Amino acid sequence: MEKTAHKKLSELLEQIGIETKKKIYWEETIDSSVVVKTHPNKRNVPVKEAKILLVEDQPSNRKTIEVYLKQKVAKVDIAENGKQAVELFEKEQYDIVLMDLQMPIMGGIEASLRMRKIEEQRDFSVPIIAFTANFYSDDKEISIEVGMDAYLSKPFQCKTLFGLMLEYI
Repeated sequence: MEKTAHKKLSELLEQIGIETKKKIYWEETIDSSVVVKTHPNKRNVPVKEAKILLVEDQPSNRKTIEVYLKQKVAKVDIAENGKQAVELFEKEQYDIVLMDLQMPIMGGIEASLRMRKIEEQRDFSVPIIAFTANFYSDDKEISIEVGMDAYLSKPFQCKTLFGLMLEYI
């Protein structure tokens, strides 16, 4: 499956200098979660050396994912909202960002747009995986259009998230 998400949003992004036009190349349901992917630009980072930025406002979700990932990767930094995530992203180089979309202070869409702007000063792009419980909205299409690499609907199993991560790091 290949389609451009939200033509009007795409045009608005181009007007402010953000050209993404990523294509959704795969959509499937795994363990009752919807997974949407763009074509992976694999970074080939050894998983045990990977540095992850986890952006999640719900403490129980954050802790569950953090505990799972700490057994598998080198480092997991935590941000409770998009503003904190952007601040951490400016200071540190991550191998992947796991981004909740619906958060207080700054949501995942705005945070991801700001991260993509920061990347213009760097010579590489960091994969961003979006996730949200807002399953019936346009979030999956919008998240891809603004430059995120994949989308996963909540609730999901940590192994599903980890498997998706492995396709991008």
